Amino acid sequence: MAEDEKQTIEREIVRARDDVGQRIDELDHKLRRTLDVNTFASEHAPQLMVGGAVLGFLVGFGFPKPLMRVMQLGVPLALFAYKFTKSRNGTGSDEAI
Repeated sequence: MAEDEKQTIEREIVRARDDVGQRIDELDHKLRRTLDVNTFASEHAPQLMVGGAVLGFLVGFGFPKPLMRVMQLGVPLALFAYKFTKSRNGTGSDEAI
């Protein structure tokens, strides 16, 4: 390989690394700005309060029978399906969840 070709490749590698670093910094800045938990919570406070009230109502007065039945049947079925697909894909183990 010619010496000038090596230098060209090295320059391209350095330029690519610098460009990737700059893009990572931009992405980090964007994520930090948009994923602010305090801002999200203050903007969605009414929805969070209603959700908490509904959950408190259900826990306080007991779950309705159809919802209880769905949970009694759905959770074991979901666990079975998860274990079945995991073992079918060859990533299963004999450990309990």
